Amino acid sequence: MAIVAVILFALTIMGGVYLLTYILAEKNTPKGVAIIHGSAGALGIISLLIASFFYHSLFYILIIFIAAAIGGGVLFYLDLCGKKIPKVLALGHGIIAIIGFIILAIVVFHK
Repeated sequence: MAIVAVILFALTIMGGVYLLTYILAEKNTPKGVAIIHGSAGALGIISLLIASFFYHSLFYILIIFIAAAIGGGVLFYLDLCGKKIPKVLALGHGIIAIIGFIILAIVVFHK
């Protein structure tokens, strides 16, 4: 399940980079991509949660991704309300998620 989480988060990051280009250009984000991005992230968190029952060290990484997801939820709410998305919040959300992804990949693939 940990490898599934890595794959799901990798796909989520690709969608996130795509969405970030819209935010940095101050354009409206495509809502379908945002929904897929959030859904893939949620599935990654669920996969990581299941894996953390077997590998307890993954629990701490799960906390990082939950923090990123909270930021993502705030971003999605602001977007749906038609409010301007703060670039620093979008960048912070992405940086937290990428830090979690790097740590997860190191833990999962370290031999």
